[in-house]
Amino acid sequence: MTKYALIFKSNAAFDWTTLPPEDAEKAAAAWGNWIASMGSAVRASDAFKFGGRSVSEKGTTAADNLLIGYVLIEVENFDEAEKLAEGAPSVATGQGSIEVYEILPTTH
Repeated sequence: MTKYALIFKSNAAFDWTTLPPEDAEKAAAAWGNWIASMGSAVRASDAFKFGGRSVSEKGTTAADNLLIGYVLIEVENFDEAEKLAEGAPSVATGQGSIEVYEILPTTH
């Protein structure tokens, strides 16, 4: 089994906390259902709070806020990880994409 990161990327910066409560609940349910559909492959998942910062050698600036969350999964191969990513709500609605990365084994 190999670990993969599925990184959620929005097409435009948007603060999800500004949605009306019923819309926020609907969006949270869609994401929750998708993550639950991956079953035991899921190792961790979270959404990012709007208002991130970007740090570089030039200093710190406001992030573009296009990255909105992640899921860490463990599956047999890249094709399986990619197939799971295709079911994400943002992919289905055209509101964003999922970037899939294999996680390199490291020692800490």
